[in-house]
Amino acid sequence: MSLMQDYSSLLTGIAEQYEDWSVTDNSPLTISRQSEHNMLPLSISVYGGNTKAHLFFNLYDDGPFTALAQKVLQTQEEEKIQQEDEDSGLVIIIDSDGFAVVYDATEVSPEEFATQFDSITKTADHLLMQIVGDAHESTKDLSDTPSDKPSATYPATQQRAMGIDDVVKQYFTELNYKHKHDEANKRFIFGFNTDSYTNRNNAQSLQIVIDYSDDDLLRFETPWLYEFDLEKTKYNLVASAVAWFQFEYKFLSMSLDPADGELKISIDIPRGKGVIHTSQIKRIVSFILQFSESSYDELFKTLLTDSAEAQSKLNALIEKHKNKVANRDWRKSIEDKLDSLTDEQKKAIEAILAQNEEDSGSGKGGI
Repeated sequence: MSLMQDYSSLLTGIAEQYEDWSVTDNSPLTISRQSEHNMLPLSISVYGGNTKAHLFFNLYDDGPFTALAQKVLQTQEEEKIQQEDEDSGLVIIIDSDGFAVVYDATEVSPEEFATQFDSITKTADHLLMQIVGDAHESTKDLSDTPSDKPSATYPATQQRAMGIDDVVKQYFTELNYKHKHDEANKRFIFGFNTDSYTNRNNAQSLQIVIDYSDDDLLRFETPWLYEFDLEKTKYNLVASAVAWFQFEYKFLSMSLDPADGELKISIDIPRGKGVIHTSQIKRIVSFILQFSESSYDELFKTLLTDSAEAQSKLNALIEKHKNKVANRDWRKSIEDKLDSLTDEQKKAIEAILAQNEEDSGSGKGGI
């Protein structure tokens, strides 16, 4: 497993262990804590790859905190503020989505982080409260009336007047990504270096296209994600893999061209009369990159070279899913049964368990 997958599993376990945390997103894996008892509405998301992992502690409130962050950027005439806090070592980020602090977990094992979870979360809480307090002080004299001066950010109200190509351009500007704008075909082409995924030219590079030629939707796709030799790899095996991943990720589309063996993935955002925000683009691009990395290690690397081994891996993935569902159903049935027990029945069970522990300790019973 990659370091990012290890941390995803760890955060899932933390969400199950702590009553006030729950898993709220799988792409990327995100756990969130409700805002109560004077605690901020906090979420933790993991980004990375095989050997890298960064945990983003975000204030996920889309109202006051987002508006406050945008005011800070406006007063400082910045599109994004990023700096390291010397005391904690966390990186502070303020952008048009809100406030966040980032913990670099690349050199930290998930087991070590688990023992420090409460301490690190408390530090992130304290730092975020301090950042929000400073932000409020620095902007309290800023009028809420629109200024003649153009804003350094693009909140949803401003993006409503922007063309979809301008919103995508703003995404590249915010993250300083190199790209090619094919205006004739209404699409943007860009790419990333990868840790695991290898393209058909044997290069560790992933190409992504954002196509805005359709008035009804914005499409993200990866042309020639894989090129299968269907004389060596059975078509129905690749189709089974496609069906599995589309079952696991309902919003993901995968297509296999039987004529030339091209496999690509795509994700569509319906446009209609709604507003596309740069944060939506960021989340989808992040998912595509992470999915391409993890699924390459998980199955596609083998699928390209060894059909028998790939079939075995695919069967194992499906079996693991079945067991997970069965365990979840079993645990729920046990919880329902325990909830229905009377206090006297619970005490009787506790007495039996206590007696078993005494017998075990004294060497009685057993096999």
